[in-house]
Amino acid sequence: MSFQRIGILSIGEMGFNWARLLISHGAEVITYDKQRSEVTRKRAINAGVRSVPSLPDLVLESDLIVSLVVPSATKQVASDLATTLSDIDKEGLLFLDANAISPMTVQELEKVLSPHAVRFIDGCIIGSSKKLAQNAAIYVSGPEAEQIKQLEQLGFFSVRTLGPHIGQASAFKILFAGLNKGLQGLMIELLIGAKNMDLLDQLIECYDERFPGLTKKVGRNIAALPVHAGRRAEEMDELERTFRHYGLKTDMAPATQNVLKTIATLNLGQATEDGTRQGTLLEALELFFDKGLLKK
Repeated sequence: MSFQRIGILSIGEMGFNWARLLISHGAEVITYDKQRSEVTRKRAINAGVRSVPSLPDLVLESDLIVSLVVPSATKQVASDLATTLSDIDKEGLLFLDANAISPMTVQELEKVLSPHAVRFIDGCIIGSSKKLAQNAAIYVSGPEAEQIKQLEQLGFFSVRTLGPHIGQASAFKILFAGLNKGLQGLMIELLIGAKNMDLLDQLIECYDERFPGLTKKVGRNIAALPVHAGRRAEEMDELERTFRHYGLKTDMAPATQNVLKTIATLNLGQATEDGTRQGTLLEALELFFDKGLLKK
């Protein structure tokens, strides 16, 4: 039997698309958004999500709680849940952290929640939030990971178990993110360079000829950077921390993080209330160019 009521924290772009898919397959989705922005609250309404009055209400009503937040917010989510569980009578809460964080961070979260008998699952999403039912995959790890297979009954394309240990799924995600964001950072530099040299159209044409589909694929993600650059920069920080933890050196992760952080400081875009992305690769490059990105 699949989950009947799922709590999502919070209804960002990924949470919005999770909610719509779950609701379309008969599940009820609830959230607690009293401390969230007006855009987030409106997005929840547009997705058909029911907002509950308090975090204890969310915990008591949910068969599963899923954390879908920016990396820097994950510890606060875990802390708030731990405080809530100290005050209410609910054992065995099933909790999925599906964020782009390091294995060290997710292990810290598990330690915060383990005194409250939380059934903690380490997870990540590989693929577009808009294609959760087509080709995106949820990767999970930990002793309770198999529980998340139930999401396949609610429309998700694939749930894949990586292993029995907390941290495996997070490590998998952060390594995947390194390639994804690294390609974005490199392509931004090259295309902005080409625009400065009046060679942009020709270079894109050459990329399309020599690497079919690459510009279109990476370009979709670059087009989202006016809104999402800050979150993606945090992911690269998690990747660098992971390499350091394992005694490894990385040059690419901090370089990519620097490009993304610089874009984030430009404040070029805002999240939409209906969870859609706006803009194209060329429009994003024009914004970056006009703001003097890469100028010394």
